[in-house]
Amino acid sequence: MCWSATADLVAGSGVAAIGVVCVARTRRSRDLPLAALPLLLGAHQIIESFIWRTGGGTGPATVAWAVIALPLLALWVP
Repeated sequence: MCWSATADLVAGSGVAAIGVVCVARTRRSRDLPLAALPLLLGAHQIIESFIWRTGGGTGPATVAWAVIALPLLALWVP
């Protein structure tokens, strides 16, 4: 989102809630990675809101954001 911490938190919470519903409604285990994608993206947005609140820079939230953004999403999505 990159608008504000509040926007990231609201968007992340909404997307993560949709992800929880998707995972709960999954019937086949092979559909689980696709169903869990909104959960991962929601967590990514929520972590970004923590980065906004701490003023950016380095720290555990920044590392978690980078791990999701760079290697994890690049491997998960294709």
